Amino acid sequence: MSAPSPTQFRSGLLFGVIAYMCWGAVPLYFAQVKTVPALEILAHRISWSMPLMLGVVALTPGGFASLRRVLRTRKLLLGLLASALLLSGNWLLYIYATVTQQVAEASLGYYMMPLANAFLATVFLGEKLRRLHYPALALIAIGVAVPLFAAGRFSWLALALPLTFGLYGLVRKKLPVDSGTGLTVETLLLSLPCIAYIATHSAIGDGLFLKDLPMTGWLLFGGVVTVVPLLTFTLSVRRIPLLTQSFIQFLSPTVQLLLAVTILGESMTWDRWAAMGCVWVAVAVFITDAVIVARRNRTPRPLSAVEIPLSGGVR
Repeated sequence: MSAPSPTQFRSGLLFGVIAYMCWGAVPLYFAQVKTVPALEILAHRISWSMPLMLGVVALTPGGFASLRRVLRTRKLLLGLLASALLLSGNWLLYIYATVTQQVAEASLGYYMMPLANAFLATVFLGEKLRRLHYPALALIAIGVAVPLFAAGRFSWLALALPLTFGLYGLVRKKLPVDSGTGLTVETLLLSLPCIAYIATHSAIGDGLFLKDLPMTGWLLFGGVVTVVPLLTFTLSVRRIPLLTQSFIQFLSPTVQLLLAVTILGESMTWDRWAAMGCVWVAVAVFITDAVIVARRNRTPRPLSAVEIPLSGGVR
């Protein structure tokens, strides 16, 4: 896999930071719609994302031509169907975690992303781990294991979240489809059953949509909450190595965890502090490794996947 150009790397890094900061703040949105069932929230997020994505396509030169090409290409369509199902599954899991007040547990799951991405990037993309990456990954594994042992149970949620999003990022990285077109096709594939779900529940008088005006506004806003971070993520994942995504991904669960403790009223126990300590020591190891590599390579060139810090992809 060829290394990105300096311009691609910088833009990809910026898009990634925007995406993960937005995802980190998403629990504040779900706190506003927590009285709505998780499946209904998901249906609204997907349904109201569709007009926004069609608008993005309309504003993109050649956007509709690219959209028609993908819709007529069976292999691309099947690939985007797979990514759409992985993405919707990840969204549903995260919505469930938020409305059931398990944001801290969900953030722990996203701290496991380095392990998921390390496996996927090395096995499927041929990206290489550096020597210091191994102890850093071991620290992350310890940090994840401490809360699980303290709770005395295995957290299926903490495993399912990074697995579904890691696979989504892998599929999207391998598909030769631009970010806006790919996300639009994913939205189109999911929107028909979601619109049918909303219409059915409205017809039988079940659901808050159009009954409660403030809640209706929040549900409509779900399209923006969904599209902005996901579009910037797909712009990022096409420009930088998957291992690099793991580094900036730590922004999201860290913001989520801080919000869970300071605003959403969830408790921060000793084991979660220990987990965060292990994770951030691992981040320091990755940064140290990147600095060492940069000093060894005096000739200016784009950093490869080997040289980028690895660490721990809607909500």
